[in-house]
Amino acid sequence: MNRCPAAKGDTMQTNEQELAMALRGGLQGRFRNSFHMLEAAFEVLDDQMVHSVTPAQYDALRPLFAQINAQLLLLRRLGEHAADAAIAPVLQQICTPQPMELLSQLQELEQVFHEIVAQARARVTVRLELDEGLQTLLTMGDPALLDGLLANLFSNSLAAQQPVHITLACMPGAFLYRDDGPGLPPDAAEFLRSGTWSGRLLEQGGLGLPLVRAYAQAMGWTLTVQDDAPGTVLRFDLPPCDVPLDCMVLQSDAAAQGRQWRRQRLREELDPLLAPPPETL
Repeated sequence: MNRCPAAKGDTMQTNEQELAMALRGGLQGRFRNSFHMLEAAFEVLDDQMVHSVTPAQYDALRPLFAQINAQLLLLRRLGEHAADAAIAPVLQQICTPQPMELLSQLQELEQVFHEIVAQARARVTVRLELDEGLQTLLTMGDPALLDGLLANLFSNSLAAQQPVHITLACMPGAFLYRDDGPGLPPDAAEFLRSGTWSGRLLEQGGLGLPLVRAYAQAMGWTLTVQDDAPGTVLRFDLPPCDVPLDCMVLQSDAAAQGRQWRRQRLREELDPLLAPPPETL
């Protein structure tokens, strides 16, 4: 979608945006190149083992190969997170939210999510829930940041337990993310509220929730953690769309590229969590 008229201050932000994208792209490219090299080396090693050892010996090594492959998937996911985290502190300065129809974005994410989990035969569901009569939900946002926000929330829900049921609830001016898992630890909930790291979070690591917070702030979405319900419940209060409907133009080529990127991003985020655990050596 395009914004009409041009966003105020866009010219002043050009250099900052180019610098941040270069930083993110450079890190992401380095991580991806390293991952592809490791993946290729692993495939060569696996092929060599098939022809160099007996079937019994190969079967004995399969749990080790499965563990190596699982770690490669996790490294790829960590690389994507690290590239995003590198520009998270300046997202609010360089991001210019655009007019967005949120329902269509969520419907597509719901479909892509189910395609991925169906292939993995995982007992996970996502359901889009709308207030009665709600047909559109216009707000300001960024499709790429929305993808990152939900990819990290999905992975957080999947990491907690399986099966898990996720609901994306929409109402005028707000969007809720709910799951029926064990809920957020108190220090994780406090981090989403205030950005304060606990000693446990620092020791445990992880970039998912910090990125969720950064993406929401960059889009101007107000994030609230609701503690009065079971599971994880996050409410995002949405800014109004300040652009007339007749200024919003859907670009089919850009939309198709967005769908392709959305599938790739979600698959890279969810595959390590949906893969069966490797056998114990």
